[in-house]
Amino acid sequence: MEGTRANLGQFPMSGPEGREQKVFSRLTEEDGIKMISGEVTPALMSVWASNDVIQFGTMKLLSGGATPQQTEWDQHPGDAVFYVIDGPVTFYTGEFEKETQQTFNVEAGDYMFIPEGTRYKMINFYGSTAKVLFMVAPEF
Repeated sequence: MEGTRANLGQFPMSGPEGREQKVFSRLTEEDGIKMISGEVTPALMSVWASNDVIQFGTMKLLSGGATPQQTEWDQHPGDAVFYVIDGPVTFYTGEFEKETQQTFNVEAGDYMFIPEGTRYKMINFYGSTAKVLFMVAPEF
């Protein structure tokens, strides 16, 4: 069961349909919606579940290059939780202009919670690929 970008919001099936039918879905590394997140500083993203109440997947930040690999600034209308599988990863949050910016170095095995509407980005300053599991609810 491989998804495409067109399946966002209804993968592996729509939320109402899955809840009504009580469908369980087993997903592997080959499954999911694979895409590049960002245009200026692209990161590898796989979305494992995407419906009306939750978005769930992984983000990979490669290492090396002229500058550290990073995501672009992002924010969501829902709360976001990140679990660092392979890290560490540095999270930046807030608004630089409003002097609310904060920095968090999150190690493998640790979580990062970002409230709805908060701007953030992830940066990999280190020598190996970082992998982060994410969940955003209810909206992506």
